[in-house]
Amino acid sequence: MHVADPEDVLAQLRTATRHGALIGLAEPDWDTLVVDAEDLDTSRAFTRYTASEVVRNATIGRSLARHASRAGFAVEAVLATTPVFRDFADADHMLGLGRNMQRAIEEGRIDAARGRQWFTSLSEGPFFASFTLVSVVCSR
Repeated sequence: MHVADPEDVLAQLRTATRHGALIGLAEPDWDTLVVDAEDLDTSRAFTRYTASEVVRNATIGRSLARHASRAGFAVEAVLATTPVFRDFADADHMLGLGRNMQRAIEEGRIDAARGRQWFTSLSEGPFFASFTLVSVVCSR
């Protein structure tokens, strides 16, 4: 998700692996990020902002098998799992809730008062967030 050209990286990986090798790839699909909050509109604005502005290749998870196939790998299996976060502090650390909301506010994408209220409310009650993690097993 962080590289400029995922297909190029996979082509290089194919060159570096021997025939018959089994490769495991895993990437998140940030476009599937959900954060439960009473202010659903702000949650949606936050997840859209994260997927469109924060993560370089936010939908790499869903396209990983296609990229691997184009790079010359034989795709053996595609698995999707859904990590679930119920602890606010863990989710804030792993998903960047606070830092990405602050960035969205600074860029004028989300109203400051609304964004801060959304973030505060997440820390005050039961918490839920999730996204889809896609794993691809392929062979050379």
